[in-house]
Amino acid sequence: MNANPYLKHRQANTKGKKTNPYLVQKVLSASPEELILYIYDAAIAACGNSDQSKAAEAIQELINALNFEKRTVANTFYQMYQHILHLIHNNKFNRAKELIREIRDTWAQAMKLE
Repeated sequence: MNANPYLKHRQANTKGKKTNPYLVQKVLSASPEELILYIYDAAIAACGNSDQSKAAEAIQELINALNFEKRTVANTFYQMYQHILHLIHNNKFNRAKELIREIRDTWAQAMKLE
């Protein structure tokens, strides 16, 4: 029933963990643009907590969401996300967080989400 592959992946990886029904509803009712915003927020929070694993997972989800049919744009974002992953893997969380925040705010403005 659920067409969101990200949520299916997350549900499979959360067995035994209590899920927040409000968060699940928020994700299920979100537009694709809002889901990207939520992933940016998760990456920012993970960097704020110096959580390398969660930060890298969030950036990988953003990479997976790229549409390479739009090569120029997708390649630009891909290179930026790879740079952010490099920063995360080198524990440069503050710089990674700054970059993610800039991209996130631009995304929200462009999609008129805030």
